[in-house]
Amino acid sequence: MFNFKTTHREDAYRKLAFQHEMDYLGKDEYGVKSYLGEFELFQYSGGNIENLCQRKSSSLEYESNVFDYEYTISTGKSSMTMRQSVYFVNSKSLDLPIFIMKPEGLINRLATFFGLEDIDFADHPEFSYNYLLEGEDEEFIRHHFDQHVLKFFSATAGWTIEASNYYLIFYRNHELIPEEALIDFYNTGEGIYNLFREVE
Repeated sequence: MFNFKTTHREDAYRKLAFQHEMDYLGKDEYGVKSYLGEFELFQYSGGNIENLCQRKSSSLEYESNVFDYEYTISTGKSSMTMRQSVYFVNSKSLDLPIFIMKPEGLINRLATFFGLEDIDFADHPEFSYNYLLEGEDEEFIRHHFDQHVLKFFSATAGWTIEASNYYLIFYRNHELIPEEALIDFYNTGEGIYNLFREVE
């Protein structure tokens, strides 16, 4: 039974933590956000992590986190507060190039036409249509987007991944995952981690 004073969302995160043998930490008191400053999502100042759940291996070579992130976007005289869910893994089993993969909408397609770089895969047109993939080391990025990774994302749209070396974050931009879908969201993040971890 969860404490009746907790919110429904906190209850959902505590359930996720229990099912996956994670620690429910709530607030980011151990500096998880400090690892993430180089990622596009965390460029906005003053963002806060809430409902943080964390699992670490005994060797400390693997750490997975799932949480809600709240931040404010200011544009001149107006501002907008955004909340969304994030999966973050820090693992020595990863050796990833720096890249960002995000949904490719009409504006991005027009920008690509006028010179925005986008790494496409001729043998996976669905992936190339659904996603904009950017990064400096194209050959290294292509190596990590093997047939298993491309097949998965060719069948699903709307996700964003940012990666650098041992770090990978996974989310739907500007979207708070519904409480009833949090466990599936975490499991999907773990599945994506394993896809990239198993790239030879």
